[in-house]
Formats: sequence, C-alpha cells, structure tokens
Amino acid sequence: MNAGGGHADLVSVSPSYLQLLRTSAEQLLAAEDVRQGAAELFDTLRGALSLDAYLNYTLADDGAALVLESSHGLDPAAEQAGARLGMTGTVCSQVAATRSPRHATSIQASDDPTVSFLKSLGLDCYACTPLVASGRLLGTLGFGRRSEGRFTEDELHLLQTVTHYLAMAYDRLRTASALRESERRLNAVLDNASVAIFLMDERQHCAYMNATAERLTGYRFEETLGRPLHDVVHHTHPDGSPFPIEDCAIDRAFPENSQEQGEETFVHKDGRFYPVAFTASPIRDDDSRTIGTIIEVRDITEQKRTEQARELLMREVDHRARNVLAIVQSLVTLTQAPDLAAYREILLGRVSSLARAQGSLAAQHWEGADVEEVLAKELSAIAPADAYRLAGPPHTLKPDQVQPLGMIIHELATNAAKYGALTRQAGLVALTWRSAPGGLSFEWRETGGPPVQPPTARGFGSRLISSLGQQLGTEVRLDWAAQGLVAAFEVPR
Repeated sequence: MNAGGGHADLVSVSPSYLQLLRTSAEQLLAAEDVRQGAAELFDTLRGALSLDAYLNYTLADDGAALVLESSHGLDPAAEQAGARLGMTGTVCSQVAATRSPRHATSIQASDDPTVSFLKSLGLDCYACTPLVASGRLLGTLGFGRRSEGRFTEDELHLLQTVTHYLAMAYDRLRTASALRESERRLNAVLDNASVAIFLMDERQHCAYMNATAERLTGYRFEETLGRPLHDVVHHTHPDGSPFPIEDCAIDRAFPENSQEQGEETFVHKDGRFYPVAFTASPIRDDDSRTIGTIIEVRDITEQKRTEQARELLMREVDHRARNVLAIVQSLVTLTQAPDLAAYREILLGRVSSLARAQGSLAAQHWEGADVEEVLAKELSAIAPADAYRLAGPPHTLKPDQVQPLGMIIHELATNAAKYGALTRQAGLVALTWRSAPGGLSFEWRETGGPPVQPPTARGFGSRLISSLGQQLGTEVRLDWAAQGLVAAFEVPR
C-alpha cells in the first residue's frame, strides 16, 4: 500500500513532465506568498496528473503541530477537521516527523488509522512530501486522487520535485519577508534618529540617507542617489571659494580612518551655510575590504549660537565686573561726609544701589530689566510704599541703562530723605515716565516737603547724577522749585 521515494531523477521524466516542471518553477519564482504558490502549482498539475485535492501544511511556530495553510477539494467541515494535525497519527505528520515522502494507496480499502482523515476526504491515493529548505522543516505538501489508481514512479518524482521547488519558494518568501521586516524596523530606527545618517558606497557616492539627513540637507534621497555627498552639501567654503574633496576630513574616513570626528560647514539646498559635527567610519566586508563609509552628522547651529552667547555673556560679565569695581573705587574715593559714620552710611547706600542694579540684570540673564522694577527697588530701599507713586508704560531697559538709571533714582531719593519731601509724613514723590520719540521721558516731582532752597554749592551727589546722565546719553535737569524738587531727563531707546 505504501511507497517512499527520494529526490526526483529527471533522466526518466517525459518531455511533458519537463514542461510542467518549467511552468511550475516559473510560477513559484513569481509567487508572492505560499498560498498563491501552492494553489497555482495544483492548478498546473491537476489536469496532467488527474489530481482531485491537495493539502499544504506548515509547521506551527512551536514545532508541535502542522497547520493547514491552503488546500483544494475539501468541504468546510473537512477543512475544520484537518485545520491542525499533531506530529503523530496521520500521513502528513509521519512525513513531517521522518522528513521522508510517503505514497499511500488503496486508502478506501485500508484500515490503517494514519489514513483515516484522507479516507474521510474520499481519496484513494495520496502522495505527501516534506517541505524542507536549508535543512529546516517548513511543512508538507500532498496531492490526492479519488480514482485513477496509484501514482506512477514518474508522477511521484514530479510531485516530489515541484514540492522541493515550493519549499525553496517558501524559504525565499520567508527570507524576503524577514528582510522587509528587518528593513522596516531599521528604517524606523534610523528615521527616528535625531542625527543625520549617510551611507556611502565604495565610490563615495550616496547610497542611503535617513529622514533626518533629508531635513538637514534639504535634499530628498533620490536627489543625492549616486552622487558624491561632498559635491552635494560640502562643495564650497562659506567665503564662496571651492572646497576640494582632497581637503575634506569626512572623505579621509574612507578607507582607513575609523571614528574620524570633527566639525565642518555644510551647504543647504537653499544655499545657506550651517555648521555640523560629524563622525565618519569605513564600512568593511567579511574580508576586511573597505566598501563604503557611514557618516553621522548633527546640526550644531544652536550649539554654536549658545557658545557664542555664552562667550559674549562672559565678556559682558567681565566688563561689568570691572566697571562695577571702577565705580566702587570712585565712590570710595569721592564720597564726602562730615564724619566716618555718615561716610559709611552714604557709601553703603550707593554700593547697595549698585548691587540692586546688578541683581536686576542677573535676574534677566543680563539682557536688560523692567523699568518699573528697577525704580521700585530703589525707592522702596529708602521710603515707605505710601511715600511715592510710580506710573508709566511697560518697558525693558537695555543692560547698560539699568545701573546708571538706578543710581540716579537712588541719589534723588537720598536727597529727598535728607532735605526734601521724604522728610515729612505728608511728603510724596511722584516718579512718572512716558514714551517719547527718542525713548522714555522721566519726571521726578516732590510735593509736601519743606520749602526748597537751591544748593549754594554743587556737591558730589549732583556731580554723580550729572555723570550718570552722561552714561545714559542724556542730561538730568534739576529745578529747585520752592514747592519741591523737579528732575527731568530722557533715556534713549
């Protein structure tokens, strides 16, 4: 009842069978999935071999069962019954377990339990062959007849050969699918990378660039394919002079320099230049021959701006520190007072005003300060909140305006606390500012204080106010009106 067989001996196969083999091979080469391949194979062979059914099983992922992949000649109930077979007890499972073909004949008259499922399908002979590729069991493929008797040796050889073709196609499709999935995952990783990645071939022509590289350069990959990367994004110096590839540090990574790192300037598609940091290394094959270069590139425009801003800030801080020390030295030298206690009080007040100005600048990263905040700090250090009134539009002072303006207000407030409106409980200082064509116009007005007498001599405070006004590019005008001092000046934009 049973006969086995090895791989096909094509010497004895007839010309018609050879044509079937050629047709089958062509179909399987073009097949896009195993189901399609097995179905087309059956359609090609059924007429010539009087086939009524086929069963294509694949090995389950756990290797413990066979799963029906595709079939023909089975009703829904039979398909459900044969949807999953164990690895023992059936013709197909025996073929899978032994990896040897089996030819079952006279099935309808047989009491062999391994053919009971085939018997239920009405088949009388069935040729089943293992699907094996690269030494790995993939499943089984079997063809059956309900009549016409057993398969001949030539027919068995033909069926075993086309099954081997299907196994190779199956292996090819699974490998291609795995490669596509691997490529998809790799592309997902590369396209999600925050750095630009380029792959160059042995001619240093661009063979791949990820999505970040496309955004970085402004070029689509199709626009760079087959072109030297240097000629696309690295061909010109910022001064417009040509950049020879011989001078290119990135190119030097091919073929010898691993982990070549540095900074260069690239040219965007829109013509602008931008700084980049790069790492370039050769790609080698199994024989250690250099076949290309992988380049990682990162746009460092913001990094350079940050570094420049930091350097500028450090120079500014150094300049301001020197300036503050010079001012303190002047204050120590020129401040006048009748005794040491008064000298200490006056000097401490002026140095504190200087410190408040520096604090306002530091709070805004040395980029300026809010005008009302600067004025309020100075007045609140000397007078209670109900003794002064501030009014004016929002405005950010320039960094070099904060210190002189704060010290002018300090000098005026100190004078008011000693001789003017702030010496009386009903006294009031109104400090207002408004927008003017050239900048901000300030007015200091005292009311409710004692009658004002113009000073008979110009003291250090008045000279300091005048000097601070010059730093602001303005003149501080003092009107010693009887009802209270009025000071007016402008701060340029």
